Amino acid sequence: MSNGIVLNHHSLPFVCKEDADNGLLLFFNVLKVCRTSGLKILLVDEDQDKSLMGLELANGYFVRDWYATASNIAVLADWRRLLKSLETSQPLFETVDIESVGDTVEVGVPGENTGKPVLLAALYFDTFLASFTALAAWVNSHINVWVLDLEATPDQRNETLLNLSDSASLESHRDELTRRRNELLTTAQDIWQQRSDLFPHLTLLSNQIGTSLQSWSARQDILFKARDALNVLESFGERWIAGDYVDYRHEYLRDLGLAAEVSGESDTVNNNHKKKKERMFWLDDGRQVYCENHVKLSDGYRMHFYVDVVKKSIFVAYLGPHLTL
Repeated sequence: MSNGIVLNHHSLPFVCKEDADNGLLLFFNVLKVCRTSGLKILLVDEDQDKSLMGLELANGYFVRDWYATASNIAVLADWRRLLKSLETSQPLFETVDIESVGDTVEVGVPGENTGKPVLLAALYFDTFLASFTALAAWVNSHINVWVLDLEATPDQRNETLLNLSDSASLESHRDELTRRRNELLTTAQDIWQQRSDLFPHLTLLSNQIGTSLQSWSARQDILFKARDALNVLESFGERWIAGDYVDYRHEYLRDLGLAAEVSGESDTVNNNHKKKKERMFWLDDGRQVYCENHVKLSDGYRMHFYVDVVKKSIFVAYLGPHLTL
């Protein structure tokens, strides 16, 4: 299950509605980050509600109650849209008959004599738990568990499961989330085919970079540098829309981890009509724009992009050998 996380319902309930409201937003943020890492499916027990709306956050208080109340609060509009998007994703939930996964294995937490199916699922699928912050035991980024495996020698061992519950745990697992995202983007075709899911804040123009990715024949290390640059551009685009940035600057990409050099064109290019024309590309809305911004990749390859500061949009136009100097 390379694209799933395990919903840990044992991390509920919250003590009161106010705590539930705050904790739900933290949980939404976990799901949002997981989606950008390619982890799009929530794995749940067979007896769990297959809708987030039906999840009981506190005694008698459900996610659907939060949704109804949030409709009157402007600052929660984006979170309501996220929930609606999650609810309409197909599939969002996938039921796991964990007994058939391993009826000789049990996984539990220290101090408890019986295991929990959600822990077994996280161990078996080698993926994250997605927990709420209602109970202190489930706020940690790593959960220590015991594993009883009747077919192993010795039959009991200790393991550590990865857990996502808040901003601190997301930061703790940032490298692992990036690794899992990159595992979904190992070929040029992967990047092109999954652009809508994994690069929702970028537009990859089909008239050049689309053609380049679908017929890629250059070295893989060049492709991976391009992928890393796209990941950073996506991260910037998301944060730009969220208001973390008020404009575009090259240094913002470097701050977000871009290892390659990024710059505009030199005066030699800017003042030469023929060279400048090579860097003009058509957008889907019919505009022709000058894509002077570019990331310098290996072996002379470049990735050119255009930043629309009015619409806060980034268009990636060209991926290929260095254009004429």
